[in-house]
Amino acid sequence: MQKLLIILCLVLISGCADDVDKTQFDISNQTVLDTKSELMWAHSDNSESLTWQEAVDYCENYRGGGYDDWRMPKRSELQTLIEAKIQKEGDLINITSNLIWASETDDSKAAFCHLANRRCSWMERVISISLRALPVRDTKIEIKAVEITAPPVEVRPQTTEQRLQVITLLHKQQLITDEEYELKKAAILKDI
Repeated sequence: MQKLLIILCLVLISGCADDVDKTQFDISNQTVLDTKSELMWAHSDNSESLTWQEAVDYCENYRGGGYDDWRMPKRSELQTLIEAKIQKEGDLINITSNLIWASETDDSKAAFCHLANRRCSWMERVISISLRALPVRDTKIEIKAVEITAPPVEVRPQTTEQRLQVITLLHKQQLITDEEYELKKAAILKDI
């Protein structure tokens, strides 16, 4: 009886731990949007072993969903898939190997993540055994505030009447003194 309870607990625990929260992902037009990280993933990896440079080229030339801004994922971005429990032969993303190249490099090595082992490490860039490319793109729209400065427009009253109206308005709003008003008025009337 005790063995049966242990086996039942292990089955329940392992079954619950491996469930992917499918509500976190939106599948559309051969893409998979992770609504939590706001990253869009290709619906499947490249399906064959690639060196790191071949994986970079594949990602940059990928045109899934009609987008042309795909790239190689960073380790931290692949980590979001690990946290979401995405693995080989899953329902959401068609991954044919648990080994996915990442964009970071260090001399002759490049980063990769092992989805099943839930960790990232380093591999020689020229190695291609079981390593795949999985394109990703950003969906966050970064809005930057831009100060638009137009050159000052100089609007000068054309007629004597308009000029007198402007200085009278400035005087009424107390933006010029009585003395300034009288001087400006005299100068305008002198131009007649």
